[in-house]
Amino acid sequence: MKLDPTHQLFDQYPATTLARFVAFHTMNPHVYSSFAQLAKQMRSTGKKRYSAQAIIYVLRWEYDLKTQGDVFEINNDFTSIYVRLLCIEDPAFLHFFELRRMPNKGVKSQEQRLREDGFTR
Repeated sequence: MKLDPTHQLFDQYPATTLARFVAFHTMNPHVYSSFAQLAKQMRSTGKKRYSAQAIIYVLRWEYDLKTQGDVFEINNDFTSIYVRLLCIEDPAFLHFFELRRMPNKGVKSQEQRLREDGFTR
C-alpha cells in the first residue's frame, strides 16, 4: 500500500520520519504485507485488541532468521505508520490497535537533550 502523507492519520508525523518510512517502504513493501497478514491472522482469533509492536517483533524474528549478512532492521518509528496504513486499508483495525497521538513536535526527547548537553550513548 502506498503512503499518502497528506492523510489526516499522518498529520502529526515529522516530515523526516515520513520520508525515511517512504524510502524504507519502497525498498521493502513485503514488510507491510507481512504486517497486515499477521494482524489479520491475529484479529481472526477473535481478539478485540492487539499490540502492533508484538507483530513487529515477530517480523524481526522471522526476517533475522532468513537474512544473511547485514541485520534486517525495522525502525520502531515505523510501527505506528504501519498501523495507520492498515487502518486506512481496513478501518476495522481502528479499534484493534490503540492509536496514540504523536508527541508534540516541539518537545525534545531525553536523548536529544542529552546530546545537546554533550552526553552521548
